Amino acid sequence: MPGQAVLDLLDGETLYHHGSLVTLGTELDRGDRLRRGAARLADPSSGHESRWRSSLAYQFGLRHDLQVGFALNTAELHRAAGAVELEGSGLGDLDLLVKWRVARFDAVGRALNLAVIHSLSLPVGRDDAVSSGTRVEPELQPGSGSVDPALGFAVTHEPGRWRFNAATLYRWRLDTDGDGWRKGDELEAELQVGNRFWLEPYPGPFARVDLGVRYERESTSRIGGVRQVASGGERLLWTLDFAFRPRPALDLQLGVDVPMWQRVGGTQYGTDWVVRFAVGYRF
Repeated sequence: MPGQAVLDLLDGETLYHHGSLVTLGTELDRGDRLRRGAARLADPSSGHESRWRSSLAYQFGLRHDLQVGFALNTAELHRAAGAVELEGSGLGDLDLLVKWRVARFDAVGRALNLAVIHSLSLPVGRDDAVSSGTRVEPELQPGSGSVDPALGFAVTHEPGRWRFNAATLYRWRLDTDGDGWRKGDELEAELQVGNRFWLEPYPGPFARVDLGVRYERESTSRIGGVRQVASGGERLLWTLDFAFRPRPALDLQLGVDVPMWQRVGGTQYGTDWVVRFAVGYRF
């Protein structure tokens, strides 16, 4: 889903009227440990799995409380186990983004914002990648081949230098092309607490550190309509993000995630760490 690679999406705030934000983001998810369910297994093949996703996003403040935009994604997905290597790379799907701030409460030195988030994924990406002579499973395909909606909400509370954010987003995978190949539905939910430890009067700069937890779940995928046992799973992650705005138009954000618990469907490589970086330009 586009949430972690796109700035100003999974929170309760919206861009100002006719304001624009361009984001270039990238995320690398790496796993070197083989798992069955929640248990680690010995892996004589010393294999690994990596998922590198990037996105270019544009968002526009249609009104002071309504934000629209899109995110175009690319992916390089790779799995190696001994002499067997599978990969899928190329253009991913196009996400249309809408965020409606349904309520805002202001007081001196604080604000509370609540927003509804909607995304619609259009199948412009590749979903027929072939590796070692066979079509790779849905998890290794850059695109879904399907029109897939997502719906969520976010609440952001900012008293003084502090920032508290809660957000959740659920994506339904619908297999609208009817070929029986379908990624699993996805859910993510996060809680974050941040502090602007460096805050200068406008035009800045400011810097903030966010510490949080994120829960992610993906249901099992299907091939030819048949559920794949070795797919899907869930994980709970510690998240640490550093945000820096040297001037009002420029945003830089670096984040690291480390799992505290995870469970995979069947036998798969889990996640050892996630690192991401995004740069945003406002105008």
